[in-house]
Amino acid sequence: MGSFGTYLQLGYEHIVNIAALDHVLFILVLMAVYQPKNWLKVVLAITFFTIGHSITLTLSTLDLVKFDMKLIEFLIPVTILVTALFNLTAAGQDQSSKTKYWLAGIFGLIHGLGFANYYGMLTLGESSYWSALLPFNLGVELGQLLVVFLFLIITIIFQQIIHVKHQSWNLFFSGAGFGLSLVMILENWPF
Repeated sequence: MGSFGTYLQLGYEHIVNIAALDHVLFILVLMAVYQPKNWLKVVLAITFFTIGHSITLTLSTLDLVKFDMKLIEFLIPVTILVTALFNLTAAGQDQSSKTKYWLAGIFGLIHGLGFANYYGMLTLGESSYWSALLPFNLGVELGQLLVVFLFLIITIIFQQIIHVKHQSWNLFFSGAGFGLSLVMILENWPF
C-alpha cells in the first residue's frame, strides 16, 4: 500500500461497508430530524461530526489519546441512542437549534476513536502512516457524503412524493435508531 488513491478508497470503503453500520446509522439518525429544505443544516451537522472524528483520528495517530476499544465500541451506539432520543424531544425537533451541531461534533470525537483502531491496523509498520491520514479521512468523508446524498433523495421521495409527514419520518428513523443502538449497546456492554 502507499498511494493516495489506495487510502482514499480504503476510507471510502470503510463507510460504505456493512462493518460501518454503526457509523451510517448515526448519520441517518442525525439527519432524520431535518427536512430536505434544510439540507444546508444537514451539511453543517455532518461537518461538525466530521471535524470531531478527524480530530480524534489525528490525535490517536499522534499517540496523544488512547482509550480502551471495548469502551469506544460501547460508546458509539450510545451516541446513536442519545441522538435518537434528542430527535424525539421538542428541542431536538427545533430546526434553529444549534445543540445538534455541538452534539454531532462531540459524538464525532467518539466515532473518530473507533476509526483510529481500523486506521492503525491498516498502516501498522508502514512508512506511509502519516501520508495516508489525509486520503483516508477524505475517503471517509466521500463515503459519508454518499450516505447523506442518498438519504436526502429518499427523504424527498417519501416526504414530497409519497407524502409521509416529516414527524412520522423522524419518529420512524429515530425509533429504529434507538432500537438498533440499544441492541448494539447490550452486545458491547463492557462492564
